[in-house]
Amino acid sequence: MAVETTAKGRAQKTLGKESADTEGNSPIVQMISRAQQLYSLPTVAMEVLQLTSNEHANVAQIKECIQRDPAMTVKVLKVVNSPLFGLAGEISDLNQALALLGIKPLKMLVLGFSLPREMLQGIEAEVLAQYWQFSLTKGVAAREIALLLGEKYGDEVFIAGLLSELGALVLLQDLGDAYANFAAKVLQEEADLAEMEWATLGFDHGILGCRLLQSWHLPDALIQVIREGHPSSGVSFERLAGQAMTLRLAHNLAEVLVHHRLELMPKFLEQLAQATQYGADVVENLVIDIQEKLYQLASVLSVSLPEGVNYDDVVSQAYVQLSQVAESAAAPLAKASQVSQRIVESTEGKSLVDSMQQLVQNGMTPLKEEVKAAPVLSDSASQSDEPTAELLVEISASMQRCRDQRRDFSLALFGINDFEDFVMMAGIDEVEALRHVIAVLIDRLSDGIGRVIPCGDKRIAVLMEYHDRHQTVSIARQALDTLGVWAQRRSAQQGADVALSCGVASTCVPPKSLPAKEIFQAALRCSLAASNGGGNAVKSIELL
Repeated sequence: MAVETTAKGRAQKTLGKESADTEGNSPIVQMISRAQQLYSLPTVAMEVLQLTSNEHANVAQIKECIQRDPAMTVKVLKVVNSPLFGLAGEISDLNQALALLGIKPLKMLVLGFSLPREMLQGIEAEVLAQYWQFSLTKGVAAREIALLLGEKYGDEVFIAGLLSELGALVLLQDLGDAYANFAAKVLQEEADLAEMEWATLGFDHGILGCRLLQSWHLPDALIQVIREGHPSSGVSFERLAGQAMTLRLAHNLAEVLVHHRLELMPKFLEQLAQATQYGADVVENLVIDIQEKLYQLASVLSVSLPEGVNYDDVVSQAYVQLSQVAESAAAPLAKASQVSQRIVESTEGKSLVDSMQQLVQNGMTPLKEEVKAAPVLSDSASQSDEPTAELLVEISASMQRCRDQRRDFSLALFGINDFEDFVMMAGIDEVEALRHVIAVLIDRLSDGIGRVIPCGDKRIAVLMEYHDRHQTVSIARQALDTLGVWAQRRSAQQGADVALSCGVASTCVPPKSLPAKEIFQAALRCSLAASNGGGNAVKSIELL
């Protein structure tokens, strides 16, 4: 799946996992670590996931597993018998459900309705009702649009829609009223929640939710659909297909219906026509079906929704506004900029940032066992590898430019292994020659984008603006391969072998809360881990 490299070029790159021997310290990484400790899938859901991970799953085993949880059995059968599935006749047991639905849809249902209870406790009823309204509307809309497209993956996108807002629950639990009030402010201003999350927190709830789903070992294909289906992924609609395209349509329609973002109706109609060759004439019936099934499904699941919601009225209002768009074609961009600044500088925006900072400082440190998994810097290493003030200024300036453009930033640290031994054998002049070769290679491999800055005696820092983790690691490996050939020739002349290593730390749209020194230390940990492997190695980490 292609990914845009425009101002929103974040996409599934943000789902890259950290190197096995390193660990990030940014707020979202810490929040994921905390969420993994607090929330886990119920036993039945985990067993079903394990059983169905094999394509030759035993139907009898799956049925027996689900039946051990009577509440889950009743819930699945209620949903299967709801108008959402439109099956002929009532399904009375799991045998019939399996026969008519098949294993995959049943598996998705079990996973979709197995959210940890802890995630739903302590949240105000009104806020929780709003969460369910958007999640269910998005899920039902995805399934109805799939039917409109004539596709058979309606069950999968229905579950993808249900799970896609999971990150919002984590933020509500961790940040409480600060996040709830912020989200309400965003809705009041008719702004995009994910964009405002990026502006204040440096990440959005979609990324947070996908990372949690990854930790539960849910199918990668499902997680990719959820991430690409969200507009904040940076993947343009034209590049989407199948389930991700369907979920994007459902998301935009849910934004119109639930959050009253009427200005998105033209985009939805354009995308719908592009995907289905249908136009506004089908929207009215589509919305009626969505609202009817939404409330029936909410009743089946015993979920409370806000009262007095009439999606048909919302669509009528959207069409009225649509007729007025031509009168103020330039207004939306100017308005969007003003609204964004107003939200970021609002009391709610500042309170959210303060709450996140307080959470990071006071309650979101990884467990001791997890800390031990990361390489620990010795006192001598910490002293000799401290970044200079000049380097930190350069890193900060580069991250700010990438932040302004909503682009990736990477820092690569090249190091000479066994530095003292190498200097004794080859001399300091050989170190300078090596630095010059690295600078030339980086300039050539990055098309002049990589900026080389000295970093102490034995390291060289390379600032890679607009380069993600994958691109930077690829360049680093090419550089090390070329340096290896060069070093062999030099060692024949100088009589001194040299081994190099590289550590890469990347961030997709550098968050405001990420200090320059933190990304430097992450790259340094990777560099030390790479050097332990004997040289010519690259270790990397992505900080969200």
